[in-house]
Amino acid sequence: MSDTEVIEAIRRLQALQAGETPDNSETPREYINQLTPPIGTSFFKRQTVTIFDNEVFRGTFISTPLGDAVVQVQTVTWKVDIYTYVTGARPDQPQFEANGGSVMVVMVHSGHLSFDCRTGRSMYRVTAPTSVSAQKQLPPTGSGIKNEDYWNYSISYQEVMNMFNNGGNGSLNFDAKYKEDFSRKDPLTGVTLSNGVEFGTKFETFSEDLPAFNIAGVSIFRANTPDAFPAKFSFEANSAWILVDDLGVAANKKVEVEVDINRGV
Repeated sequence: MSDTEVIEAIRRLQALQAGETPDNSETPREYINQLTPPIGTSFFKRQTVTIFDNEVFRGTFISTPLGDAVVQVQTVTWKVDIYTYVTGARPDQPQFEANGGSVMVVMVHSGHLSFDCRTGRSMYRVTAPTSVSAQKQLPPTGSGIKNEDYWNYSISYQEVMNMFNNGGNGSLNFDAKYKEDFSRKDPLTGVTLSNGVEFGTKFETFSEDLPAFNIAGVSIFRANTPDAFPAKFSFEANSAWILVDDLGVAANKKVEVEVDINRGV
């Protein structure tokens, strides 16, 4: 684990333990981030992108007599650490895919949100270009384990990647690993789509406090050729108050991010 990832692990644990958001139901049990290969590894790149920074979402009423009244729906901070790995073959090697080459993209989502009603949904979608395929979204729908008033989740990703060092002239096997355990009061969804991934939560609370949640998730993508990069990914947050029968107030915002690889230039 690099120094940056050690600091990030400490920050995430401290933020949850200190109750950085009003929802103190989310308590971490384990956090491991070993997604950065050793110093000197070739064709690896990490980007850290803040999609939204304390962004306020405002929406209009849907199919109600209140018409076009604008109200605040939620406030979101969403950050993504993006790791790209060229594996199996050098990016400048002819017949890249035929020689076992692929480009893996691992996205680690973090952040928090607060909601302005007690029943609603907050969903997050990452849409990939056609040259990049979605592999999985963690934790997946239905993986939570109910324990009294809480749902326990585990994000567990591990993959051995055949990578390069010594300026691309040597090789190494890198064991990429990420693990994050946490608990929360509402179940999560995580699905792989034909063109991306989607994750989030639907909630209903009878507490006097308005809901607030930490964002956690890992998205895995794969491309068959380095020519797919730079690639533009779309990050969209969609939120809604639910008043009755899925009617209420909806708001969404979208940001495009260019993801690139390290070609060793």
